[in-house]
Amino acid sequence: MTKSQFVLHYLLLNKYSYLFAVVCIFSVNWLQVEIPRYIQIAIDLLNQTTVEAQGRLVESVQVVILFSVVMVFIRILSRMYALNPGRITEAQLKNDLFYKLNRLPSSFHEKYPSGKLISIINNDLNGIRLFYGIGFLQLFNIVFSLSLTPIWMWDISPGLTLYSVIPIIVSFVFFRLGFKRLRALHADRMKRLQDLSEQLMNYLSGIDLIKNQQMDSWVAREVEQVNERLFDCTMKITRIQTFVMPILDYANHFMKVLILGLGGYYLLQQQLTIGEITAFLSYSVLLALPLMHLGRIVTVFQMGMVSIDSVQAILGAEIPEADLAHLDESTKKSLKRADLVVKNLSYSYPVGDDNQAVLKNISFTVSAGQKLGVLGSVGSGKSTLVNCLNHYLDVEPGHIFWGGVDITQLSRQDWRTYIRTITQEPYLFSDTITENVQFGAVKSSAARRAGDIRHVLKLSALSDDIDRFGDGEQTVVGERGIMLSGGQKQRLSIARALLTPCDLIIMDNVLSAVDYETERKILKGVFNRVTDQSLLVVSHRISALEMMDQILVLEHGKIIATGTHKELLQSSTYYRETWELQQHESENAA
Repeated sequence: MTKSQFVLHYLLLNKYSYLFAVVCIFSVNWLQVEIPRYIQIAIDLLNQTTVEAQGRLVESVQVVILFSVVMVFIRILSRMYALNPGRITEAQLKNDLFYKLNRLPSSFHEKYPSGKLISIINNDLNGIRLFYGIGFLQLFNIVFSLSLTPIWMWDISPGLTLYSVIPIIVSFVFFRLGFKRLRALHADRMKRLQDLSEQLMNYLSGIDLIKNQQMDSWVAREVEQVNERLFDCTMKITRIQTFVMPILDYANHFMKVLILGLGGYYLLQQQLTIGEITAFLSYSVLLALPLMHLGRIVTVFQMGMVSIDSVQAILGAEIPEADLAHLDESTKKSLKRADLVVKNLSYSYPVGDDNQAVLKNISFTVSAGQKLGVLGSVGSGKSTLVNCLNHYLDVEPGHIFWGGVDITQLSRQDWRTYIRTITQEPYLFSDTITENVQFGAVKSSAARRAGDIRHVLKLSALSDDIDRFGDGEQTVVGERGIMLSGGQKQRLSIARALLTPCDLIIMDNVLSAVDYETERKILKGVFNRVTDQSLLVVSHRISALEMMDQILVLEHGKIIATGTHKELLQSSTYYRETWELQQHESENAA
């Protein structure tokens, strides 16, 4: 979608409101230029004492009053129907952006950090709201005012009208020079706002590390540098505006001086009456108002154009074709309780010069209802394997199958109705425990939902901790769950995954922050809950895998051994040594 198509698309969303607003704006401007004409008639009739003249004078005054009252009413309508579409467009764009961001792959989000996206949604959408609101209103105000007012002025005195246009033309020459420079500066300012937002998000997310490492002075200097660049850019914009805007005001004042000087001369030459000069001065005020608003509308226009560029970068991003196609209900049912088959899976991250494979020819099968464990040390490729299985990372076709269907042919939305991943760093919202557990779950009756939540909290060994909280399940966990410990966060994420049934649950090292006794208790609860579901537990602790139907041993991106716990103790030296070392650590901890 080109920029012109973008502008037209969102204009047409409120086309009827805009059409009515245009009619109202035209009516207001027509009434504005009509009122001075009746004022002219009334002033010229003041010196006449005939009954007919007095009657026409009273009639003219009444028309002025009536037109003024009607103009106020219509002006209110014009503002309502011209400004409200800006808010409506902003709301629609936020929905469109969220819809798009929720479907774009991880490769897009790696290019656009959260801070930059937040800046676009906040700052840039404000510019678009002004563009479709006050920008539209002032644009048609200027168009109608600059087209109607000169006609009425020309009708009074063509010569005086031509002289009045001279300062306006001169001011527009300077205005256009500033216009070009302002556009580049507004684009630069929006980019610097995004950079500042991105940097602040990074530092706020690592605030604990900054405090612990006493890096606050370094962070303050870094933020100050980015803020200083934003300040310099804003000051450049302000300097141009303080030079260009007064030029328009000076042109307006000079135009009034010309009207008074030449008008007085024409009056002495009896070419104009006092009423006509008064009306002409009123028209000059009406002509000056759009000139004064011109600076504002140019700023709004510049911000809108720059903001549209930023928003189009998101809306124009390509969603993979597979994510746009969804399975029909019969196909969805046929893939329920299917097998997960991985064949010769290799993966290399598209960064770095060496481009070494993190996963190398991984093959295994998770049958329906099977419990599979994956053991591996730090850097063995466990998390990469998980991110390939849940399609967070883009994998090549022909390696991962669900019920015989290649997952690269499934939309991510469809694929994640079958699979649910519990990560070791869960994301919690600044809301209650209840709301965090049922986030994304299918809504049910309040009583049933409350019972299910209590049940999964008990299975995840978190109910005892919650009972000690003052507000129980209604305790607010704070931003990113700051009020909870690491183990409590992981157990809350387990409860969230257990609440809504799925076919395959992947637990990616989620028990690393709990002790061995709690770990066994949680796994027992999970096993009782997912009796007919497949389970894949990834861990570097063997105690979390002892009860699995089968265990894969991962080392340097390769599967070096497979079997049950007992079989691996006999067949794998690496597994046995790891188990003995962890048993020794467990005894020391006890």
